[in-house]
Order: sequence, then C-alpha cells, then structure tokens
Amino acid sequence: MKFGFFCFDNAGGDAMSILADAAYRAGHEAMLFPKQTRGLAQRSESDLAGLDAMVTGLSSFETDQELAFAEICVGRGIPWYVFEDVPGACLRPKAKEWANRAKLVFLALPSGADAAREFGYPGSVYLGPPPQWWLEYERLMQVRADDDRSMIQKHASGGQLLVPLGPNDKVVGLIGGKDPEENNRVIKIVTTAIASMENIVLAFSQHPGEKPNPDKPEEVKRFRRLFEERRRMLAQITWANTSQWSGSQVAGAVDVMVYASGTNISIAGAYARVPGIYLDDEPVRKRLCVQSGQGKWFVTELGGACRVFGWNDLSWTLEVLFMDQKARQALYHQQEQAFPLPEDWHTETKIIRFLEQMA
Repeated sequence: MKFGFFCFDNAGGDAMSILADAAYRAGHEAMLFPKQTRGLAQRSESDLAGLDAMVTGLSSFETDQELAFAEICVGRGIPWYVFEDVPGACLRPKAKEWANRAKLVFLALPSGADAAREFGYPGSVYLGPPPQWWLEYERLMQVRADDDRSMIQKHASGGQLLVPLGPNDKVVGLIGGKDPEENNRVIKIVTTAIASMENIVLAFSQHPGEKPNPDKPEEVKRFRRLFEERRRMLAQITWANTSQWSGSQVAGAVDVMVYASGTNISIAGAYARVPGIYLDDEPVRKRLCVQSGQGKWFVTELGGACRVFGWNDLSWTLEVLFMDQKARQALYHQQEQAFPLPEDWHTETKIIRFLEQMA
C-alpha cells in the first residue's frame, strides 16, 4: 500500500515522520512531505498518484498548507485522514468546511470525540497518545540522564563572556511560539517577574517556526525589528545561551518551565514531572482561540502546570516552587494523576494497522 503524510508544523511534522517510518517498516510505500515547507501540495501532485490514504495534521497558523493536500486528495477519491498532534487540533477554524470530507480523525485524547463530531467530522478514533509526545518525552529524559543542566551556559548581563552556572543559580525555561510580537510580550512579562529575584537565569528557546515568509518584504522587515527589540530585552538580564537547543532539551535542564502557548513541550514536561507554570492571560487565550477555537490549554486544565495571570503572580509562583518542597510535591502528584505514563507509547504502529484495515 501507499500512504502519504504531511503536517506543516514542527511537532506535527515530527509525528508524520514517525508514522511514515512505521509504514515503511510495515512494508508499505510511504510518501513523507517535509514539514515547515509551504506550497508542497501543488508542487507534489504527481507524488499523490496511487495513494491508498493521505494523513495530514492541521497546523495552527498554516492550516491552508494541509488543506491544499486535502483538496487534491478528496478530488481524486483518496481517503483523507486528520491527525491530532494535540487535543483540539482537528478543530482549526479553517478546517470547518472540510471536516465532513475527511474519512475520520485520529484523536490526541479520547475526550475529543464529541467535539470532533459536532465540528462535522464523520468519525474519530483514539489509539493512544500522539507518537511525538513520546519523542519529546524521551529527549527530555535523556537530558536529565546526562545531567545537561551543568552544560547550560549563561551570558553575563549584556556581555558576550560565557561563564558556567553557579551552584545557587535557578534556571527558568521559556519556549517561544511562532509570533515574534507575542514572544516579546511574554519575554517582557517573564523578565519583569524575575527582575527582583537573585540568582535567576532565563533559558529562552526560539520556536523553529518563528520566521517570516521570505516572499513578503514587509513581514521580513517586521521580524527584523522585533528580533532587535528582543535582543535589547535579553541584554538586561542573565540569560542562558540555548539558541541551539530543542525545547525538550531546555525543559529537561531547567528548574521551572514557563509556558505561554499550547506547546508540546508542556505535555512532555507534565509526563516528566517538570515543575511548570502556565501564563493564562487574555492575549494567550485569544491566541489559542485562533489556533483551535477554544481559549484553554488542556495541560493546565488537567493540572499538569500551575496557572498564573500576570508578572506579579508569576513572580510569586516561581518563588513558591523554588522554595517550597510541599508545593512542588503537590504539583508532582497532580501530574502523576493527569498524565500517567502509558504502557505503550508506540501509537504509530496502531495507526498504520488501522489504515491497513480501512484500505
């Protein structure tokens, strides 16, 4: 059989790679279309010939990239399956008019079945956690096993000299999203929260999708301006030089993670029992609504991270998690209950078997 796989987003693209590898190992032909690449559907129409099924994610802001594949496949009678890399991903607003043309949805959580049906999908199935969750979890745990926290380097304030972490330093991790303006807003909140705290290092990891469309000069100019603003902000604090690290590497090395978006790293962090804090303010909620039609992030709703509402609340919560062992233990128990480690992480094998049966 011949299966196709594509998701524009980084984490969803990782999941597609895992699925394609599982299909290949099962003896099938697997067409893996590279993530973070625009306009692939039209350029790859000939590669879609003879597909028995096409599986796509639905990315947060580039949903048109996957829907272009859906349009071609549906027009040719090729079954189109939607894969959720996070709960609610199948509910991207742009996908509304296409939902009833999908074969079904591979859900990230079983609780999403009702919402998928109400959205218009003819069916859904839950076969286990998305396979890239395991990938992020394994990366995070490997950092812990290697004790890579000792490898984090920090800049002296505003300078270029790299020095090792001190024994009393506490590291706060922050994962960026794709919108540079929103990232700068969140960085300002975090830097304000830690400004009066001693021995705090901020480790900021830029999202791989935070880059302008090179065909839009005004967007390129805007990104350049915002990146310069960020450089000036970071120069005012002690920050960890983790620009070459993945988000999971950062989460495995820090003392506390701060989340301000629906990121897969927060899922891995909950499974790995990393102390996490989620910024739940109005701009973050609006951003999530644009992404998925709902302003909530399931990790926080299930108890996988503490909820804060601004810089003052963030500062207080950081102090508590740094100083109060009982508070950290309480969060640990919440994470254990809401995110128990599955007996079998390898959902990709089950998805390929399912596709075989459907075909």
